[in-house]
Amino acid sequence: MPILVKDFTWTQTLNSVHLRIPLDPVYREKVDIFTTDYYIKANFNPFLFEIFLQHDINGDKSKCTVQEDQLVFDLTKKEDLEWSALEKSLTKEEKAKLRENMLVESQEQAKKESEERAIRKSQLNRYAVQQAMEIDNKQHSLMESRRDEERTKAMNDLEKWRQTASVDNQIKSFNRKSTVSGAKIVELPDDSPTDSKPKRCAPVNKPAKTPVQSDYINKKKEENIKRVLPKLRESGQVEVKHTPRTFPTPSRESTAREEEAWLRNITHARRATGFVSEDLRPEEHDPQWCKEKGDEFFRNGNFLGAVSAYTHGITLSDKLPSLYANRAATHFALGNFNKCVTDCSSALDLMKPVCEGNRRSRAKCIARRAAGLARLGLLNKAIDEMKAAAKLLPDDENIKNDIYDMERAWEQNPDSD
Repeated sequence: MPILVKDFTWTQTLNSVHLRIPLDPVYREKVDIFTTDYYIKANFNPFLFEIFLQHDINGDKSKCTVQEDQLVFDLTKKEDLEWSALEKSLTKEEKAKLRENMLVESQEQAKKESEERAIRKSQLNRYAVQQAMEIDNKQHSLMESRRDEERTKAMNDLEKWRQTASVDNQIKSFNRKSTVSGAKIVELPDDSPTDSKPKRCAPVNKPAKTPVQSDYINKKKEENIKRVLPKLRESGQVEVKHTPRTFPTPSRESTAREEEAWLRNITHARRATGFVSEDLRPEEHDPQWCKEKGDEFFRNGNFLGAVSAYTHGITLSDKLPSLYANRAATHFALGNFNKCVTDCSSALDLMKPVCEGNRRSRAKCIARRAAGLARLGLLNKAIDEMKAAAKLLPDDENIKNDIYDMERAWEQNPDSD
């Protein structure tokens, strides 16, 4: 039971109130303060200070200071007037009712602030994305402009080179026309008239070039002609078969005993769960039989054996939704809520097409997935899933009770997910 603090002092001005509460230094680090516009509470175990103010104050402008030996409240009045007393005169019932009202108001205010924070966060994220897109667009524009500048510069350089090459080709063409291949320039006599025709070239015959013959080259040509190449190898396929092995490492004689002991221990451990696929008879390799075996294990409380049976049935046929649904229920019983949610989703994917025949199965699977999400702390998603199950089974009282409990839990802790 807390010890109420009564030895406090207070002073006031026309627009403010100052409270000083003695504080034990031993409990100074664990002071819990709760304030509203008309109520102040300070709890530093085992002491409790509580007061219902005579008039309302402005909580946003007021402040509290925790000093070495006292708590100091600087409260700002909403109306500038002199208070006749600090505290209202109330009965226990009135105080209890005011506390309940304050709790409801505080929860609503906290919920409103949480929604506002979520909205502000969403707006900031949207603004950040917009800014990032603008920066990205500016960078792309800058890169495009630089690429256009480089392209223009390269085209100008290419055009200049073409013009220069064209002039050089004209000069070379002129030089080729002014000379004749294999001809010698012969000047005319000096006494020829000045207005005579230009100088002409007298053709001079040159001997034709004869190819150089080499005995070594001729010998190599003859050898290549006589050379016989081997036949191409025929293609084939070689099958390599390895001995089946449990361990990923190669087999060694030095570790053979340890491996055999390990395999024996694993076999005993698997048999302890109640199900080993190697022990099944050939007629028992049936998914439906595995489901019935898992159901039997589940009813007897052997959840590990049930998971093993359902899993083996899924390896035989992964198109049976009841195997996933029943394994989800077993995972839920074992506390594996993530695996429960995953198996429920796999079962719902197989329950197609949606029809009246699988309506109840779909509803139970959705409700189980909602229960798994609730255990994982995702109350908001769990409530939506449970409401979807209620639409399929509107007369199921258990689902309605679960929705009510989840909504109450979410109201008490709205930031859980």
